[in-house]
Amino acid sequence: MPGNVERRCFYEVLGVTKEATPDEIKVAYRKLALKWHPDKNDNSDEATERFKEITNAHTILSDPNERAWYDSHRDQILRGGDGTASDDESAGVGINLFTFFSSSCYTGFGDDDEGFFAVYRKVFEDIDHLEEADEEEKEYHDPAPSLGSASTPWDQGPSRFYTYWESFSTRRSFSWCDKYNPNEAPNRQVKRLIEKENKKERSKGQRGFNETVRKLASWVKKRDPRQMQYQKLLAEQAAQRAEEAKRREAELRKLRAAAKEKETVDHEVDEGLDDMYAELEYMQQFKGKKGKKLREQMMAEEAARQEKERAAAAAERAAAIAARKA
Repeated sequence: MPGNVERRCFYEVLGVTKEATPDEIKVAYRKLALKWHPDKNDNSDEATERFKEITNAHTILSDPNERAWYDSHRDQILRGGDGTASDDESAGVGINLFTFFSSSCYTGFGDDDEGFFAVYRKVFEDIDHLEEADEEEKEYHDPAPSLGSASTPWDQGPSRFYTYWESFSTRRSFSWCDKYNPNEAPNRQVKRLIEKENKKERSKGQRGFNETVRKLASWVKKRDPRQMQYQKLLAEQAAQRAEEAKRREAELRKLRAAAKEKETVDHEVDEGLDDMYAELEYMQQFKGKKGKKLREQMMAEEAARQEKERAAAAAERAAAIAARKA
């Protein structure tokens, strides 16, 4: 882990008060980020560190939940230390986790000893070892999932790691939190009261430790580049599925239109076939002796009709001539 770096209050980093509104924090961050962005400062080490510090402060203070937790643990985080038990208020815990709530405790996101993955992998392994050391000798200890390395796929370890640690519950006794020695009790009644008070203090210590471990896991997860890559992958896959659904819908519309057009054509063809079959059926009547007699009858009827039309036309002409003479 990088050497000790003086920790500054996040409010001090952004130059705002503890009562600053979200908008004031956002404005302060943008102003400082613009000033200290590495690209605008020839990528100097100072600018890189300041920019990382500013970004870290903004990430915490812009999230209501993280800001509330930071406000309640601000003094412990600022005291920091090197992560050893001697820096912890309760030395019995065996590790000071507050020092790891800072981007200054790692350098970059590589797999080197001072990189993000090596630092936090060791932190959670140390917590797991402390849990194991406090268990009964005969009790089997199932090792916690590992953080993995920069190249570990998200769904092949990291997701299980964060699921485990974000719901962590210690099995350590926290006996070092006892306020009184039961052996010094003058009688059984006082001893029971002492044991009850000690139990409350142990539970309080366990709850606080659980909260800190879970919060650290969430803090690390939020900065894990693999999660960002995985979220990006999920977004791309969702976009692809949406595009595929859109394409299938377009194809379905074309198929429906083609089916409707075919149905219209088939209907027109069916009507044409009906007319053709009716005409053929009609023509069948004129075959054979019966058909010959029918044809002669139809020809006679046609001749009579024509004669009647000619007579009517002659009568009309005669009437017209008579009208002109009159």
